[in-house]
Amino acid sequence: MDGEFAFAVDYQICRRCGLGWVEQPYTQPQYQRCGLATAGLAALRTDYPGLEWHALGGHFADSRAFWTAVGAEVVGGYQQRPVCSHVTTGG
Repeated sequence: MDGEFAFAVDYQICRRCGLGWVEQPYTQPQYQRCGLATAGLAALRTDYPGLEWHALGGHFADSRAFWTAVGAEVVGGYQQRPVCSHVTTGG
C-alpha cells in the first residue's frame, strides 16, 4: 500500500510476568471487517507465545463487540490491566 499500513497496533510485553498489552488497534477504513485485526493480533501472539494478553485502556461501548470477538479463546481475553512494574511506559 505504498508504504502505508492496513493494520497497526501498539503493544508492550513483559516476559518476566508473562504478560502482554495491546492498545489502539487501527485498521484503515477500507479494510475494516476483513479480519485484519484478528489476523494481526494472532500474529502478535504467535511472535510472543505463552503470554496472557490484555489491553491498556478501557473498551468503549462501540468497541466491546470487537474486543469480545478478537479476545475469544485468548488467555487474558484483552481485558483491561495496567502494565506491571517491569514495563516502562515512556511517560
